[in-house]
Order: sequence, then structure tokens, then C-alpha cells
Amino acid sequence: MAFCAYCGNQLAEVSYAPCPRCGNPSNGAPPGSIQRPVPGKSSNTAMIVVIIVVVAFLGIAILGIIAAIAIPNFMTAKERAMQRRTMSDLRWMGTAIEAYATDNNRYPKAATMEELQTVLTPTYTKTLAIRDGWNHDLRYEAWSRQGQYDSYAVGSAGKDGIWEHETLQEYTPGSTTHFDCDIVYSAGSFIQAPELRQR
Repeated sequence: MAFCAYCGNQLAEVSYAPCPRCGNPSNGAPPGSIQRPVPGKSSNTAMIVVIIVVVAFLGIAILGIIAAIAIPNFMTAKERAMQRRTMSDLRWMGTAIEAYATDNNRYPKAATMEELQTVLTPTYTKTLAIRDGWNHDLRYEAWSRQGQYDSYAVGSAGKDGIWEHETLQEYTPGSTTHFDCDIVYSAGSFIQAPELRQR
């Protein structure tokens, strides 16, 4: 049996809980060390939960805004990198083709990129790209205007992989504005490419 240290009231256990008779802590703690609950005043737990939920939603909203800005910029940078790599490969290929023409007085006769690769490697270049930055097949064409294979062009169909013309001879000089646009290189310069002024 347990009894209140203040009034001797019989209790189930002695603790800091107030005695039902005298209101003091039943274990003999100093009076006033227990705050009695104020009638009608609700717990702060609901308020804490509301604040946590609001903060969580704000965090999600901020992450969404950051993602909406960052993801398109990342995708554009990725496409631009593929485009620049393709332009670099075409320029390098043109250099190897020009070196071949210097030795042979004509541009290589090849119907496919694989045939061109066989003709140019390893004498004029160690490696030759046959696919663009988007993993589409590149194209090479050589033709005659004044003699035997005195003109050539190499090109990429761009991001969409769809050629705008049947042959590379049909392209006219101009700048492109989209990643889907074809990129064509001939005779030491780009015929069609983004930012054509940056050769």
C-alpha cells in the first residue's frame, strides 16, 4: 500500500502525480512542482504537426521549382555537347579527307562510312567516327564537278536522325537553330551548322 506524503491518503502508487485529495505530489515533492493542466487549453501537438506538414510542402515546392529550372538547362547542355562533338568529328574527318586528296589528287571514292574508314585509317587518321553524337550514322559523299571526285561533303542528320535532303550536294550555306537540323561539312568549312560564324 502507498500513501500520500502530505495528507496520508491511500494510493495505488506514489509518484509526481497529484494526490486526488490534497493536490500535492504524492511522493513528497515540493508543492507547486507540478503544473496543473489548464482546462480548455489543447495540446501543442496538433500545431507542431501542422508546422511540420507546411514545412514539408514548402520543401517539396522549392525542390520542384529548382528541378523545373535545372532539368531543361541540363538537357540543353547535353544536346549542345552532342552537337559540338559531332561538329568536331566532321571537322576531323574533313581534315583526313583533304590529306588524302593532297596525296591522290582526288577525294576518296566510298559509298559508305565503313568504306571511307578503310580508306583513311590508319594512314590519314588513327580513328574515324562513323556515328554522330546522337548515335546516328554519318554520311559521306564525293562527286565530280570539274574532274574525278573533286568535291565531297560529310554530314550528320542531327538529333532526330532525319535527313533534310536526299544528297549532301543539295545543302546550301546557312545557320541552324535546332538540334534536329542537319550538320554538313565540305571543303574545309561547314555548309550548314549552328552558329555558322564560329568555324
